[in-house]
Amino acid sequence: MSTQIWQRGGTAAAIAITTLLALSPLGCSAAKPPVQASEVAQNSMMKKSTGAFVSVEHSTTGNISIVTEGKQRYLVLDQGFTTSEGPDLFVILHQSAKPKSYGKNSYVSLGKLQKITGTQRYAIPANLNLKSFKTAVIWCRQFSATFAYAPLP
Repeated sequence: MSTQIWQRGGTAAAIAITTLLALSPLGCSAAKPPVQASEVAQNSMMKKSTGAFVSVEHSTTGNISIVTEGKQRYLVLDQGFTTSEGPDLFVILHQSAKPKSYGKNSYVSLGKLQKITGTQRYAIPANLNLKSFKTAVIWCRQFSATFAYAPLP
């Protein structure tokens, strides 16, 4: 009699374990892992192709890209970005493919250069038509010197 109780108990335990495995995400191959916050952020960010800097008056390396997060666009200088020190450096978008002059209507400033090396990003005004601009420029305002430019992607 005790053998029959153990067999029924063992059978019940086996059924319970099988049921738990079938209902748990570990036992179901179709179950998807939860989405991580970083994945959501990456999915909401679109990246366009990149453009490489061309040195003009000062050696400058690295690439730029335009990324969109939600409705905000950014110009991003990549990890490989380096340029020389300067007294009054700005990141601008210019209408010319090879910028030489800087009239008021030929460019828009995205702000002072944050640092001379490494990754950084600059907000692009929402109402700005990027199709009107051909290059991103590292520009010394004080001397109107083009350090380098990169074609916009």
